[in-house]
Amino acid sequence: MLIDRIELLESEICYIKNNLSSLPTWIPLTLEYAKECGYKTTDGLRHWCIRNLSLDEFVQKGRFWCIHRKALAKIKQKRI
Repeated sequence: MLIDRIELLESEICYIKNNLSSLPTWIPLTLEYAKECGYKTTDGLRHWCIRNLSLDEFVQKGRFWCIHRKALAKIKQKRI
């Protein structure tokens, strides 16, 4: 029974690793993502990211602000 649970955990970790590697390294800050986080506009989320994320995790590429995929877990979800 314990061996079955360990095998299940290993398969789930493998699935998570595969999905994480398919994410792009830099994710652009869009209105849809800002709304998912509970912000009405991208400006609110952008200001939060500027105050709370390091320069390695949040940068401007051209005219778009981008979040590094390792910082996605750090973004605070606002309660609606």
